[in-house]
Amino acid sequence: MSSSYILKAADIYKAYAGRMIFKIGLLQVGLGEKIGVVGSNGAGKSTLLAAIMGDVPLDGGHIDVRGGMTIIRQAQDEDALRTAQNRVSERRGHRNFTAPSLTERPSGGELTRAAIAEALSAEPDILLADEPTTNLDMDGVSELKDMLVSFGGALLLVSHDRELLDAVCGKIWEIEDGELRVFPGNYSAWLLQKERERGFELSEYEKSRKEERRLREAARKAKERSPRVLRSPSRMSGSEARINPGKGLAAQSAVNAGARAIAKRADMVERKSRPPDLPEIKMALGASRPVVSGAAIRASGLSAMFGENLILGGASFEVTSGKRTVLLGPNGSGKTTLLRMIRRGDPSVKIAPSARVGFFAQGYEDLDLSRTVLENARRRSVMQEHEARIILACLGIKGDAVNKKCESLSGGERAKAAFASLFASELNTLLLDEPTNHIDLYTASALEELLMAWKGTLLLVTHDLRLARKAGDRLLIIENKRVKTFEGTLDEYQA
Repeated sequence: MSSSYILKAADIYKAYAGRMIFKIGLLQVGLGEKIGVVGSNGAGKSTLLAAIMGDVPLDGGHIDVRGGMTIIRQAQDEDALRTAQNRVSERRGHRNFTAPSLTERPSGGELTRAAIAEALSAEPDILLADEPTTNLDMDGVSELKDMLVSFGGALLLVSHDRELLDAVCGKIWEIEDGELRVFPGNYSAWLLQKERERGFELSEYEKSRKEERRLREAARKAKERSPRVLRSPSRMSGSEARINPGKGLAAQSAVNAGARAIAKRADMVERKSRPPDLPEIKMALGASRPVVSGAAIRASGLSAMFGENLILGGASFEVTSGKRTVLLGPNGSGKTTLLRMIRRGDPSVKIAPSARVGFFAQGYEDLDLSRTVLENARRRSVMQEHEARIILACLGIKGDAVNKKCESLSGGERAKAAFASLFASELNTLLLDEPTNHIDLYTASALEELLMAWKGTLLLVTHDLRLARKAGDRLLIIENKRVKTFEGTLDEYQA
C-alpha cells in the first residue's frame, strides 16, 4: 500500500456479546481515495465506520487519522440537525449539493439532505458516508453523486445504491466473516471478480471430485484383480501351481497393497467445498389469479395535506393491471402519503374487486413476529414449501435461518422476511415504499430479480435508480401537486 495515507488502522477488533464483528490486520486510505464498503446485513460495515469516527470503542487495535473527518450517519438526529442549521446555512455544504432549511415536520429526505450538508460544511479531509441516499429522491441522489465525484477528499462509502458505487468508487472493501478484502475498481469490477472466483471454486471442486472418483475406480479394479492372481497361469500345470503356491500369494499381496495405496491416495485428495448454487426464480410470481379489470387502482380528485401544507390537490391517475409502475417525485411531494392513502382505502381511491393488495414500508413489514421466517412466508401462500424456500434463498435466508422466529431478526432481516411473505403469497398487487432502504447490496440485487419475475401489478416508490430502471415499465410523476402519467421506462422518460 502507499505510504502516503490519510487514515490507517492496524489490528482492529470489535465484538458484541462475544460475537466477532470484525478482525482486521491492516487497512489504509490514501489521499483522495474513494472506497466503497460492501458486505451483507450485519457484516459490520456501519460498525467499522462508527469505530473509525470514534463513535464506537474498539476492543483492540489502533486507528491513525491525519486530517479532519466527518460522517453522514444512517440514523438522523433531528434536534442535532436543527441546532446545526445556522452553521450550515452560513457555509451551505458544497457547491453541488443544496439543503433547504428544515420544515416543522421534515420528511426523511429533508433530514438526509440536512445531514449531508452539515457533514460537508466542515470541508473534511475524510468523509464517511453510511447509506447517504436513504430517503433521498432521485434528484437528491443525482446531486449527491455529482458532489461525491467532485469531492476532493478521501471517502468511505457504505451504500446499497449500485449506480452510486459504480460512479464514485475506485476501490472496494468487502467485509465477510469478520475479515476485510480489498478489490481494485468499482462495484461492477468487484462483482465480476466475485463471479470469477465462484467459477474458479466450482472448477476446482469438480476437478477434485473427478480425481477422487478416478482413484476410487482404480482401487476397485485392483481389488477385482486380486482373486485372479491366485489362479494357475494357462502355461502352468496344476501340479506346478501346487508346488509353488507362494508365487500366487505374493502376487495377490502386491495387488492388494497397490489397491490400498490407491484408496489412500483417494482419501488424501483435498476436499474442495462446492460453492453454493445461486437460486433461480423460474416461477411467474403474482400471476396465479391476476387482476381482471384494466386498472388495479384508480384515483380521482385525490387531495392530501401534510401538516398545514397541501401536497396533493385533485390528483387523478390509474395503476394499470399487470404493469410495474414507478412513482416519482421530489422529497416532500407526497409519494409515501399517496401509497398510505391507497392502503387505507381513501374515498378518492377505487381498488378493483379482484385486486389483492400487499404493502411494504420500513417499519411496516406485516409479519407475525411469534412465527418463523418460513411460516410467515407461507401463511398467505399456496406454494409448496420448497418454492417458498427458493424465494427465501434468493433473499439470502437459507438452511436453518428459515426457522428463526421473526421477533429475533434485525431490521434488514425482517425486510427480507417481509419480501418473501409478499412474493410467496396469493397477492396480485404490491405497493412498495422505498424497499431498498436499510438492506444490503445482495438483497437489493435479489429484490430486483424478484420484481423482474413479478407478473402481477406493482406500484413502487424508490430512489434506487437501477431498480427503477430495471423494474419499472411505466411511470407516475408527482408535479405541482398533481400526478401525470408516462407510458414508458425511466430511461425513455429521461431520453
